[in-house]
Amino acid sequence: MITSVGKFLRKLRIDNGEILRDMAQVLKVSPAFLSAVENGKKKVPDAWLSKLKGAYSLTEGQMQELQNAIMESSDMVELNIKNASAGTRRFA
Repeated sequence: MITSVGKFLRKLRIDNGEILRDMAQVLKVSPAFLSAVENGKKKVPDAWLSKLKGAYSLTEGQMQELQNAIMESSDMVELNIKNASAGTRRFA
């Protein structure tokens, strides 16, 4: 499920004519890790704020939007019950 951070990052990439691999190189992570962040499977590393601001010349408004997206996305919890027993699944 794409998060608010994911939406922000994808829009930023599209606006700059980049693909996932390009932004991953800027952030010095694998494309798989960046994709996992966008989809809410990994937390946004703290260092990304300054990296994104510098690399993409983000405005103060964009920085605020990104910070809000990070906070909103961190409130989400994904529960994987694939290997849970039937009794446990009932409570999930």
